[in-house]
Amino acid sequence: MVAITSWIKSHIRATLYAVMVVFLIIVFRDALHEQLIRVTSEERYSHAPLVFFMALYLIWIKRFEIKSNNNGAWLGVIIVVLAGAALIIGELSAILTIVQYSMLLMCFGLAWTMIGQQIKKILVPFLHLFLVIPLPFMFDVMLSGKMQLVSSNLGVAMSRFLGLSVFQDGNVIDLGVYKLQVVEACSGLNYMYPLMTIGLMMGYMYIAPFYARTILFLSSIPISIVMNSMRIAMVAVLVNQSGIEAAEGFMHYFEGWVIFLICIGLLLLEAKILNILVGMNNRTLAKSFDYLETKNKVADVEITAKIKKAPIVIAIVIVLLAAFSTLTIKHRDEIIPKRENFSSFPLEINGWKGRTYEFENGENSVLQLKDYLLINYNKANTNINVYAGYTESQRAAGSVPHSPKACIPGGGWEIAEAKLHEVVLNDQKTIKVTRLLIAKGESKQLVYYWFHQRGRDLSNEFTMKFALLYDAIQMNRTDGAMLRFTVPVYKTEAESDRALEGFIRETYPLLPRYIPD
Repeated sequence: MVAITSWIKSHIRATLYAVMVVFLIIVFRDALHEQLIRVTSEERYSHAPLVFFMALYLIWIKRFEIKSNNNGAWLGVIIVVLAGAALIIGELSAILTIVQYSMLLMCFGLAWTMIGQQIKKILVPFLHLFLVIPLPFMFDVMLSGKMQLVSSNLGVAMSRFLGLSVFQDGNVIDLGVYKLQVVEACSGLNYMYPLMTIGLMMGYMYIAPFYARTILFLSSIPISIVMNSMRIAMVAVLVNQSGIEAAEGFMHYFEGWVIFLICIGLLLLEAKILNILVGMNNRTLAKSFDYLETKNKVADVEITAKIKKAPIVIAIVIVLLAAFSTLTIKHRDEIIPKRENFSSFPLEINGWKGRTYEFENGENSVLQLKDYLLINYNKANTNINVYAGYTESQRAAGSVPHSPKACIPGGGWEIAEAKLHEVVLNDQKTIKVTRLLIAKGESKQLVYYWFHQRGRDLSNEFTMKFALLYDAIQMNRTDGAMLRFTVPVYKTEAESDRALEGFIRETYPLLPRYIPD
């Protein structure tokens, strides 16, 4: 017991830090549980547990280099204050991504107050942890959509280079005997995220000038993109030669692992090339990396320097105040307003006659929609497609409306033009929408979309997110919908614009019954 007490006294900063981290984990367990669900259910984040333990190991082997001072600790206090404010905002809005990032930032700031400017010795382990926090769902979906299209385009180009005759329609690659669909799992993010983490670790350990280490890390992004596209081309070749079983089951995953190992090999090869470029061409790969172990304690030349206790105490008090202030917030039950179901939405509107249809592949479950509307309206040989997806709460990951900018390219349509557009509803009201001109071959369509949320009409995804944060705090509501109106360009864009604007003027007064203000 005496030995334990003596050890705690001699390692008081580490003990205090561990206690505070455990305290934060207990208080914000809901946010961590949400993160754990995404980490275990989404393959692109499956490497997160390994990265967590790797970060702990990196911190552990640097322990002997931490000296008995905390010069510059007040900067850590500032970080703790900012993180504490963000934590409260995250809990008020119940947007758990904010809570997750804020909690890690608070741990970082607290570590800064404990060891001061020496934080740079363990900066990379913290960066590893930031890398494995799942991105906000809206950004993740938009990035995945763009990556799917990039992977499809490159995969088709490589397939054609290898002599295959393929036809591409968005994310669908038609081989004649089989259609490959480049879905979210094949977007390349399953390679990019883990490879970026490995690239960061290799850049950290690589013994070279800073610019060379940065190049090694950043190159992990294009390597993962190109190699994922090569994987798609490889699947196309195997399907063409051996049948569809080459694109399914074990072979599919085996090809994935092989490509990932090749990616790591390319990073090592790049390190060898960088050795030549920086003038160390005789150095082997084994000697190119610092394995970071410090077997002997570094002489503490500042042993007489006193640890500044004030910033540590203040930082701990701020952590406690921020954490305890959020406990009362957790008891707020979100307000879910009453509304009519879209099933009662009129199919006849001033001469327009509509026909409803449903999602065929369970998209409503993927989008976590409470209710949705899909109707094709026709009048005087003009067809307008209407989609509305309603969510009663956007607090959980995945419940944020998906952007048409991310979904449209997946259907083979190219966004030729995107801009804000004003729609005059009446003498008193005008709304701004995002206007897209999309094209597929000779076909063109106009798309108007906006976010109708709690009485607001928001033209893009970013204003929607800020409004969501504000309304979650002020109104304790996060319900809302995304509206999309689409019309073919028959003769001129101006004619199609007039058709859409006129139809929106006729349907807009109906919306509050189904999407509460």
